[in-house]
Amino acid sequence: MFNRFARFINNHDLKYHFIVCLVAGFCVRALSAYFVYGPQALDDYKHGVWPAYQFFAGLPSSLPDYRSFLLVWTLSGFVSLADLFGLTSAIAQVRAMYFGLGLVSLTGIWGTYLYFRFNGRAFAGKLALYMVALLPLMPFISTRAFGEAVALSLVLMGMGWLERCRSMRNATWATWMLGFAFLGLATLFRFHCGLIYLVVGLALAIELRKQSRLTPFVLGFLAASLLSLVGQWGVDVGAGRSPFATLITYMNENSGGAAKYGVNPWYNPLLFVLAVALVPFSLTLLNGFKKSFRLNAQVLLPFGVFLLAHCMVPHKEERFIYPIVGLIYWFLADAWAETFEEKWSKRIFFPFLCFLIVVLTPVIVTTNTQEGEIEPPAFVESHYKNAVFLDFESLFAISKVKFYFLRPPHELIEAQLSDFDLAHVDDLLDQNPARDAIVLISSNPLAKDTLIQLQGRQSQASKCLQVRTAGSLIDRLIYSLNPKHNKRRRPTWYLICERQGTS
Repeated sequence: MFNRFARFINNHDLKYHFIVCLVAGFCVRALSAYFVYGPQALDDYKHGVWPAYQFFAGLPSSLPDYRSFLLVWTLSGFVSLADLFGLTSAIAQVRAMYFGLGLVSLTGIWGTYLYFRFNGRAFAGKLALYMVALLPLMPFISTRAFGEAVALSLVLMGMGWLERCRSMRNATWATWMLGFAFLGLATLFRFHCGLIYLVVGLALAIELRKQSRLTPFVLGFLAASLLSLVGQWGVDVGAGRSPFATLITYMNENSGGAAKYGVNPWYNPLLFVLAVALVPFSLTLLNGFKKSFRLNAQVLLPFGVFLLAHCMVPHKEERFIYPIVGLIYWFLADAWAETFEEKWSKRIFFPFLCFLIVVLTPVIVTTNTQEGEIEPPAFVESHYKNAVFLDFESLFAISKVKFYFLRPPHELIEAQLSDFDLAHVDDLLDQNPARDAIVLISSNPLAKDTLIQLQGRQSQASKCLQVRTAGSLIDRLIYSLNPKHNKRRRPTWYLICERQGTS
């Protein structure tokens, strides 16, 4: 298998692999956008998906003052495009947002191609393209509604373009400006990326000064900086805020390292980086890492500063490190290229990488997250115009993102297990002739048998369909490992009882 892969890599040039990875990367991101619409965390729905729908629908925004509208407007634009094609349900809209983010993330594959094309390490570039395009973490991150996720691809694109400029003896100020404009845009999506912007600028300035190429670079850097400032000014003014109010409020909100949101050990970001770097399997590439660090000094410095800064702040989340995930794979690909023919690289690292891409990636991009919480309302909202959820201790009832799927005239009513009765269903339908379905829903195992007894039954007013179970394979695995502490991963059972005559 390794020999076939080696021939495939060697028999085609970098451009060919770029096109293959662009197509393959698009496919896995499209699958992730369609199947994995559940929340990774509260923030992706609360500060991304939901405000985007509010903006699209002309509703008052619930976005906090310290959050930028740039991501919201971007997501809302994808919803508007979906609306043109008649995709109006809540689940169709969130899929459109994630699909749009997946398209944007393809710039990261392009940036990877540019970086390795112009630094002369084409073989490492071929490996890096497949890692950025297909490793399971990449399509998942790329289709999450986080500013950090968008920044990831823009950082790769900016770094790739700047490497192109660095390789050109006569790069103009406008060419330099475009490279920094990508990093500036990444900063607008995630303010912390300003660290990468400044450190890359300083490192390049020191190098180019020795080569007497400083003037066009400085002009391009300053032009891109001004463009970024104007961009942030425009976002704030367009959102009805004072110029730079979002940045100022964000800094005040996170003063003291955002300790009020939780304090984590200093090494948490480092552990995440090690996991992304596939340690301990990647330790077989140790000989290659030494050379990789020397060859990628321009990338290592901003990477290290960004990581160190996040180790120092009290509050830490894995998503904060998303902007540098692609850079980790660049290092890894370079180290792999240096040790490609070594025994342990072929026997340990390569098989593990194949397992990740061939086995785990398809699972990750087709397995929803926290499905028991949101799959029932997503399905019901997309199939019925006016439904009532008769709830007995379901995950949906306690969900902090149910506001996205529970749209009027749909409503949720708390119930007891004794209310799971066909006569009660008929009463609820009689109370409102516009209602077309009653959904009996519960995450309590005690309700499962009751729902099964009701399936297939019908009265003059209603007919009950088959009991549906919501809970992805991963959710069930996590729940089975520790039911007490993973209650949000429980399965949810729900039974739809339609009004007679509903198609």
